[in-house]
Amino acid sequence: MNKKKNFENHLTNLESSEESKKYINEMQEMEEQYEKKSTMAFVMIAIPILILAIITVKQMISFSISMSKNSTHTEGKQIASDANKGTDPTKNNSAAPTVEALNEKIHKYLDNEANRKKTFAEAVKLNSGSEKGASSIFIAQVLRNNGETISKSAINTKTLVAELQKNGWKKITDYKQLKKGDICFAAPSKAGGSPSHTYVFMKWVKEGKTDYAYVCDSQVSEYKNTLHTRNIASPTPKKEKFSFLMRKEK
Repeated sequence: MNKKKNFENHLTNLESSEESKKYINEMQEMEEQYEKKSTMAFVMIAIPILILAIITVKQMISFSISMSKNSTHTEGKQIASDANKGTDPTKNNSAAPTVEALNEKIHKYLDNEANRKKTFAEAVKLNSGSEKGASSIFIAQVLRNNGETISKSAINTKTLVAELQKNGWKKITDYKQLKKGDICFAAPSKAGGSPSHTYVFMKWVKEGKTDYAYVCDSQVSEYKNTLHTRNIASPTPKKEKFSFLMRKEK
């Protein structure tokens, strides 16, 4: 009887042991499946986040590069624009007037009859009271009255040209390039000589035609006025044609 009972107990223990092993195995399998699912869930969440982070960083880098290029391009355009205008972007714009500003200043000054008469009187006084041969002195005085430094030793076309060249003025021989306020010189009366006359170009008599122009000079005894017309393109029996103009460089 005891033997039978012991055998049954032993059998029960074996069955219980087998069930425990089975239970443990099932729990281990469930744990492994849970870990796999957790890993897959993490991967599924992490990958989109990583992709989003990469895209965001890429866009930020692209935006920074774009802003840098735009800034450089804008600065380049500003510097080019300042260069075309003859200005230095790092300096104050209160420097000497540009070529166009000086021409405009001279033209505006001589467009006023009172200024012409005043300058003519000053030139005659410097010429010992004589109106004869005062053309270069008159032009030099016009320039002085408009802020240019011109020596009073510039009393003829030769010395006036030399004075202007010393101050950075350049010769231009094409009369079709004339601008209001340009200083002009007529051809020599004889070969190899100095310019026969000097005057300020005011404007063309007929816009678009480059023959006759209004000029300003000291020939009051002949024209009764400092402002009169003159043939620029061709010589006349009494007047030599245009030879060159002088314009101050930047």
